[in-house]
Amino acid sequence: MKKWFNKRNITIISIVIIALLFFYFIIPISIPLIAALVIALMIEPFVKLLEKKVKSRKWSVTIIYSSILGAILLFTYFFITKLAESLIQFAKDLPMKMNHLMKAWDKIEIRLAEFLPKSMTNQIIDEIQNLLFKIRDSILNYFNVERITSLISSLPEALITGLVFLVALFLFMLEIPKMHQIIRNHTYDKTYERTIFVWKKITGSIFGMLRAAIILSCITWFFTFIGLLFITPENALVLSIIICIIDLLPIIGATGVTIPWAIYAYIAGDPSLAIKLLLLSLFLLVQRKVLEPKVMGHGVGLSPLPTLIAMFIGLKLMGFIGFFVGPIILILIVTIFESGAINIKFKI
Repeated sequence: MKKWFNKRNITIISIVIIALLFFYFIIPISIPLIAALVIALMIEPFVKLLEKKVKSRKWSVTIIYSSILGAILLFTYFFITKLAESLIQFAKDLPMKMNHLMKAWDKIEIRLAEFLPKSMTNQIIDEIQNLLFKIRDSILNYFNVERITSLISSLPEALITGLVFLVALFLFMLEIPKMHQIIRNHTYDKTYERTIFVWKKITGSIFGMLRAAIILSCITWFFTFIGLLFITPENALVLSIIICIIDLLPIIGATGVTIPWAIYAYIAGDPSLAIKLLLLSLFLLVQRKVLEPKVMGHGVGLSPLPTLIAMFIGLKLMGFIGFFVGPIILILIVTIFESGAINIKFKI
């Protein structure tokens, strides 16, 4: 035990603690830069491959960067166009949907009056109306002038963040070889080897996590799209993409859209649609909960249980970002132990 508490190990533990504090306080406000670095590292093999053909890293980076930017702009244009069309169609259908709701509400009142005493029926109707009024007031309060003003005022910051991400991505793509050389010049050979070992393990885990997230999202999108083709084929593509994006949120998930939709369909007098949506919700929920720990654990190189624990603790401590940062911190700790930087062979 005394051998373990030496100056070297205490120094390393201190560095690890500082790194963890850095992860906790700095990473949440550095997401655009971190995302740019991670993406730059992901596409580095393609940059090197193209560099061999064009004989210039600048041209290689420029070609790949322009291709990525063009793909992002094309997807954004397509998505916004389809979303606008769907919103316009929804606005046209809204009066008819409101009429269906009013008719459904009248039917509910008649059915309640048939089976319950009048006083109880009136009480139930009053409670439901009060609930609907509260929901209406909550929606109106959420979309008040102050919140809309705050949203509009945050648009310049979001635009700046996006520009920072794009510029940082281009610069990281150019400077990766120099960054690698700086690390090489300022470390001993043994330290460099351990650093490279830790770095490769972490980057491999990050890529694995991203790959796992993409796989899960693609699976969710596929099943959602297939299900919506039988439910609402005219809007299946746009709705499946929106549900897929919302599914990335660890708390809400895809069922945060499909279940309220099913409730609305039932109230509007379309029980067939409600049943279909509930079946789709159940299927999406089960496949997500079954596949997520396994796919994510395989992607990051951890077993499902530690992955689940790390994601849960990260979510509680850091919110949505912690859902992804938690496993990375766990991988960092495990990798440092595996590299031999900290000797954990002791007995109590």
